[in-house]
Amino acid sequence: MVRKNSNSNLNFQCTECEKQYPKWQGQCNTCNQWDTISEREHKSGNYLNSEYLNFENSELIQLSEINDKDIDKDSYKIDWPELNRAMGGDFISGSIVLLAGMPGVGKSTLLMQLSSKLSEYGDVIYLCGEESIKQVTKKFGRLNIQNSKINLYEGMNLNDIIKMLIEIKPSSIFIDSIQSVYDPDTQGAPGSINQIINSTKKLIIICKKLNILCLMSGHVTKTGDVAGPRILEHMVDVVLQLEYLNNRQERILSPIKNRFGPTFDIGLFTMNSEGFEDVTDPASLMIDEYNPSGVGSILVPVPNGQRLFFYEIQSLIAKSYSNYPKKIAEGIDNNRLLIITSVLNKIAKISVDNHDVIINVMKGQSIKNVSSDFGICLTILSSLYNIGFGENTMAIGEIALTGEIRNPPDIERILHEGVRLGMKKAYIGRLKNPIKNLPKELELISFNNINTVSASLFK
Repeated sequence: MVRKNSNSNLNFQCTECEKQYPKWQGQCNTCNQWDTISEREHKSGNYLNSEYLNFENSELIQLSEINDKDIDKDSYKIDWPELNRAMGGDFISGSIVLLAGMPGVGKSTLLMQLSSKLSEYGDVIYLCGEESIKQVTKKFGRLNIQNSKINLYEGMNLNDIIKMLIEIKPSSIFIDSIQSVYDPDTQGAPGSINQIINSTKKLIIICKKLNILCLMSGHVTKTGDVAGPRILEHMVDVVLQLEYLNNRQERILSPIKNRFGPTFDIGLFTMNSEGFEDVTDPASLMIDEYNPSGVGSILVPVPNGQRLFFYEIQSLIAKSYSNYPKKIAEGIDNNRLLIITSVLNKIAKISVDNHDVIINVMKGQSIKNVSSDFGICLTILSSLYNIGFGENTMAIGEIALTGEIRNPPDIERILHEGVRLGMKKAYIGRLKNPIKNLPKELELISFNNINTVSASLFK
């Protein structure tokens, strides 16, 4: 609890949405969050340390006076195709980019490689908040990065950082991580909500004033959300999340937010002792160990942005002697499995109520796209009737509650990509229009409704 004095202005503020209140209350009326309202002290004067900042007042500028050349000067183009995909374009000077990810996923490694590429546009400052300068230097050496324009800094005092930015005026600054930065004028330990909000606010103002690109790493919670207050994601310009693709060395870089570009594409990398390398053929990444000889297994193509991933789905259907047969789904929503088995029971007159139904997406992957429904259904029938599909077979389509099988909008692109990977047969849903330029080597089998599948394939 802060003690009141004549030189302070005390009020209560929500740490999530920053709504202010005259007194404490349990729930915020704006964001409906509980226990987020705390007593804070706002000191009078320039909270960005007026002794360091002495900017002139901003002037009004007509939109017609700004030309494209001035805008292009603020763009940092780097030669890194997969990162460019995730960014949706170039880096913008004066912008704030947050890179989030689980511990050990490679956030620091990615930032180090990126700092080397951005050093082409001027001096770079790399703040070592999680490790010492000697440890960071060893990592740079392991990545074979030796660049005289990269400067390491170990202090995490925000006042010292601001002073350094004003004196050096680098082209970009890397903060690893934002949870380690602390503002001496703000109450709370480094990493606390107040510290994260106020430190980020000041960094945003100073970087935009000096036109400095700021990239910061941040932790994520066990649920996969960015650690800290939700307002942190609203404050920054770009949020990128680095995640494991599977249990091996692949990583996915997904855009969560981007004020300067699209967020529909992803970057795909492999991580080894020398850092991150681009994956040029993501579609074949998941099927390199696929064994088509067994029953209850099929390949399912799932679009992710502009990329196409092939997943292997396996099913095991066994007669149960328990009063409560198991329905287990690993990698897909268990409710989706219940919908598919219910449709099979009601529409196709095929019941698995007295069977254990176990579905697994191989390599620990998860599929949320409903276009995998038809593939899941076919693996269930394959295991139930003990009949396999053979080599080079894929399936795609969403199953409606009426039993209708519907194709995704980009079915044509999916089929062409499947042919490129060697697919010879494809099970799909109802075709409203014929597929244009369909390769002759692909056998296309289309079904309007799930009730005709069993009689046609599993006689």
